[in-house]
Amino acid sequence: MKVEVDQVKCTTMGVCVKTCPEIFRFQEGSKKAIAIPGDVPDHLVEKCIKAAMDCPNQAIIIRE
Repeated sequence: MKVEVDQVKCTTMGVCVKTCPEIFRFQEGSKKAIAIPGDVPDHLVEKCIKAAMDCPNQAIIIRE
């Protein structure tokens, strides 16, 4: 599984960064969230799904 953050929908709420800081970070300058590139490790999949579900702007894209 891979995750991305839609930069248009992201409004810097930080829910994903708080839920799964191992994968999501704030960008310097814009403070919008980004996801670390590559496959999500198995032990973090549930946290990433929770971050996507909890995102108030539905800005997290999950790709299988």
